[in-house]
Amino acid sequence: MTTSLPGARGPSPLDAAQQAIAHTQRHLFPFRFERWLVLGCVAFLDQCGRRSGMGGFHVPGPGGWGGPGPGAGDVSKGVEWLATHAFLVAGVAAAVFAVVIAFSALVLWLNSRGVFMYLDDVATGRADFERPWREHAARADSYFAWSFGLALATLVGLLLLGVAAAAAVVVLVSGPPGSGLTAGLGLGGIFVLFLALIVGASLASLALRDFVAPLQVKAGVGCREAMRILSGLVRAHPGAFAVYVLLKMAFSMVAGMLLMVAACLTCCCALLPVVMQTALQPLFYFERAWSLFLLRQLGYDLVVDAVSA
Repeated sequence: MTTSLPGARGPSPLDAAQQAIAHTQRHLFPFRFERWLVLGCVAFLDQCGRRSGMGGFHVPGPGGWGGPGPGAGDVSKGVEWLATHAFLVAGVAAAVFAVVIAFSALVLWLNSRGVFMYLDDVATGRADFERPWREHAARADSYFAWSFGLALATLVGLLLLGVAAAAAVVVLVSGPPGSGLTAGLGLGGIFVLFLALIVGASLASLALRDFVAPLQVKAGVGCREAMRILSGLVRAHPGAFAVYVLLKMAFSMVAGMLLMVAACLTCCCALLPVVMQTALQPLFYFERAWSLFLLRQLGYDLVVDAVSA
């Protein structure tokens, strides 16, 4: 564990951002198409299967609520049908769930490789594909196990909350007199739990990619040990990490707006896989380098040609 000298300035996410900008300018300009294309392919794998600064959660718009809601009779008939065909519904649900899990595992495995490939390219200033794919295979497998576990736990939590919400709606619509208040309070509690689950999963995902993966490379350890190192760093510098998360949220909003502008100017061609990561490579490059320079201030330097501030 690294310690700061008495009176020394603490880690600054803003300084790290300035250093990441300089690092991006140094390695992406002057423009070379073949270099940007390779980095775009690697960045696509790094972004594969996760919400990044380019997107957000989709919320149903008002148009989805235009029709009349289900009546008590409709809900009762639906519950009766589900009870009658319970085995069929359970079988179909299990099959769909298995397909979703298998596909998610494949996507997250590719993403785990991409996280370390892009991390390596940004840290070293190179534009390689095959070498980092081979070199970081063992670390990526350890990372995949934890990221898949996080995704699976989040999915199960969302399913349980969905079932609980459906049960509360049934009680609210067709329950006995006086049960509406209890069901309404239950729905409110479920909504709070839903938000807590989404925020917690998002923070855990950010910690894994932005800090745990680089610590794995620097310390030469698995994901579990890297998380222990990160836990110590967060306890030692909670303010710096809190500011980083807030700034990262602001960056995500700005990046999302830039992507919308790019999509409008290119008739949505900028949204195509790899095309987006290549055309907006400076944005992705900076975002990936940002946490590396913050870790550098904390004594874990992966950036090969970083200039001391």
